[in-house]
Amino acid sequence: MIEGKCWVADDYVLAYEIIIQQYWTSPIDPEDNSKWVMAGVKEEFNAENAFKDRGYTFIVAAHNFAGGGKSIEHVIAGLMGAGIKAVFADSFARLQFRNAINYGLPFVTSKDIAISCDTDDVLRYNPDTGLIQNLTKDKEFQSLPAAPFVAEVGAVGGLMNYVRDKIAKGEAIG
Repeated sequence: MIEGKCWVADDYVLAYEIIIQQYWTSPIDPEDNSKWVMAGVKEEFNAENAFKDRGYTFIVAAHNFAGGGKSIEHVIAGLMGAGIKAVFADSFARLQFRNAINYGLPFVTSKDIAISCDTDDVLRYNPDTGLIQNLTKDKEFQSLPAAPFVAEVGAVGGLMNYVRDKIAKGEAIG
């Protein structure tokens, strides 16, 4: 179970806004990438650590979260460095959805969750069952549990750790 407060995003939050272009060339490092997360999304976050310092655990969004057509891994690393443990949305951009799997960050499809949550609501998420509870508003949302492969990758902290573990154990990958 994961519990914490959420930040509710608008529709169509672009990857280019989550991590603004000037930081795409920095190394992929969760701590460094987290400093300017959401700086291009809301003016209130356009200061170093402005999003991170609010202590959000979840992002709730509507359509096409993290779109924009470029598969910059800084977005996922930055979200994780900022303390995000899962993102719930109606839909996701496919490139960042795959990056999220690779890094072990749950991107969870949950229809209409954005219209039933407000920023700072406290949520509880059970990745094993897919149940999302809004404890502030006493509402529940059922998503699908993570696919077994995705759950395994997430449990070990990302795809690279998953591959390393399988090689170290002499097991087949996949």
